[in-house]
Amino acid sequence: MRMIRLVLTVVILTLSLSHGIGQKYRKHPFDFKDFNLGFLMGLNYNAYNLKEQIQVEDKGVLLERITVNPRMGLSLGMISNLNLSDHFSLRFIPTISLEQRDFDYQFEHDSLIIRKIEASYLNLPLMLQMKSKYWRSTRHYVLAGVQLGLNLGSNKKVRDDLNLLKITTHDVSLVFGFGWNLYGDRIKLSPELRYSMGLFNIYQPEFTSHADAIQFLTSQVLMLVVNFE
Repeated sequence: MRMIRLVLTVVILTLSLSHGIGQKYRKHPFDFKDFNLGFLMGLNYNAYNLKEQIQVEDKGVLLERITVNPRMGLSLGMISNLNLSDHFSLRFIPTISLEQRDFDYQFEHDSLIIRKIEASYLNLPLMLQMKSKYWRSTRHYVLAGVQLGLNLGSNKKVRDDLNLLKITTHDVSLVFGFGWNLYGDRIKLSPELRYSMGLFNIYQPEFTSHADAIQFLTSQVLMLVVNFE
C-alpha cells in the first residue's frame, strides 16, 4: 500500500505541474506525427501482495511463516503510439519481462527453505497518456491503463522442481506511471517509472508441500524503463 500511495502522489503532482508549465510553448516537429513506433529497455522490481496462513502442518512438519523477497528483472518492449490530440496519446506496448520472486519458508527448529516463482511474461498494456505542453525541448506526462500478462514459463518445470511455486498462465493488472519526454533532432528519449498492480489471485496450490499456506497472491511490479521513439 505504501508503494501505491507513493505512485498516486507523484502522479497527482505531475498532473498539477502540467498545467503550470508552458509559457514558452511551441510544438516540436516530432509531435506532428499521428502515429509512431519505438522500443523500450529497462529493469523491473518484482514483489507480491501475499496473504498467508501461518502455523500450517504438512506430513508432521510445521511451517511458521513465509517471507517474500523481491528480485530485479529485465524488460524489453515495442512501442506503438497514437496521438489523439496535443495532450493525449493512446499507447500499446507489448513487453517481454523476465521476473523472479523468492519465498522464504521458515519451518520449526529454524529450518529454512527458499522457494521461487520464475516467470517470463508477455505483458500487453493499453494506456492513455496525458502530456504537458512542450517547453524547452521537454514534456512530462502521466499515464494509466490496464494490462494483460501472459506467463510463457513451462508448467513442466514447475512439476519437476518442488521448490518452484506454480502460478496461473495469465494475469490482469492496473498500470500507472509518469515520465519525461526529452526531444532530440531525430529521436525522443523518455525515462519512465511505471507501477502495475495485479487484480486477481494468481497462486495455484499444486506440486508443493504446505500448499494451503498461501491463500491469496497478487502481483506488484515497479518498472524503470527508457523509451526510444
